[in-house]
Amino acid sequence: KKMSLNLLKRELDRDLEEFEAKKQKKAERKEGKKIKNKKKGGGVGEKKNRFEFNDKDYSKEDDHTAECLKYLGVLDQKLEEVNTDKILQHNRKQKRQDKYTFDTSDVKKKEEASIFTDEDFAVVSKLHFVNSKKVVIVEDE
Repeated sequence: KKMSLNLLKRELDRDLEEFEAKKQKKAERKEGKKIKNKKKGGGVGEKKNRFEFNDKDYSKEDDHTAECLKYLGVLDQKLEEVNTDKILQHNRKQKRQDKYTFDTSDVKKKEEASIFTDEDFAVVSKLHFVNSKKVVIVEDE
């Protein structure tokens, strides 16, 4: 049961080579996992900082005036043929103003004709002023 020194050395070298080969394969697999994890976004032994502070300065507002004017120009070009008469007519119908068209000539005639006379106006004016003499109204029968 004694082995020669050469035989022992050969067996030891073969075992070392097998061990090194296994170690190499294991290291390659580990590297492959690291690469896959990096592609996914995580890494072995690597912590990802998931919390980030919001450093945006909200006191400053972005100026969107040029963009808005451009979009308004586009809308103006599209809406050239809109007829406002139909919109106004619809609005009057909704407010029930379409039936009643006011004629300004009728209003002037009504303003000119009054049921009160000049004497009535004089009596009323005397009634409502503080420094005037008091007037007693006597109704005619």
